[in-house]
Amino acid sequence: MRITLPEFVLRLEKRLRDVPRAYLVGPILFALAVGLLVVSLTVETGIVGTAFEIGEAPPGIADHNVSFRATSLFYAHLVTGDCGVEFHLLNDSAYGAYQSTGSLPQPTLDCSRREATVESGVGHLVTSYAAPPGSPNSSYVLSATFLGPRAPYAVLSIPGAGLALAVTIWLSMTILSRGTERLLAHARLQSQKRDKK
Repeated sequence: MRITLPEFVLRLEKRLRDVPRAYLVGPILFALAVGLLVVSLTVETGIVGTAFEIGEAPPGIADHNVSFRATSLFYAHLVTGDCGVEFHLLNDSAYGAYQSTGSLPQPTLDCSRREATVESGVGHLVTSYAAPPGSPNSSYVLSATFLGPRAPYAVLSIPGAGLALAVTIWLSMTILSRGTERLLAHARLQSQKRDKK
């Protein structure tokens, strides 16, 4: 038994055969390119760097400069350090207040609180070691894991932009060639009409 398609389906199939491939495939490829470009703009908060501070805390209070300014948000971790040493990570304004008043805020890290989230760029470390004068220095290692915006899919912008450009050129050339064919057909028709006269 042979199945015959309705007339409108046959006409639609014929018209689709006459439509250039660029008109059918081009929009799909362009949508894919736009999707790649949109995904490439995705920004998330993640680890953007790490830093370490290795030193010795003398008995009493001591301060020195550190370079924990990569971002304004980082995780501080006391990797190694003796009990009795308190670590104060201070930004410029807190350090200025400490210099003018001599009082320190609550310690950022110590042996009971080995991790902390710091929400400002830190340029100064003040250690407070409760040991009698003449005691040996206490060695320590601090680490900072900096958090910030990053674009993990940014590399997708390269194929996305390339595909969008290629599809645009393909569609433009198809439109141009079809327009040229129509103009040539129209010119031939006009020429034939003049020849008949």
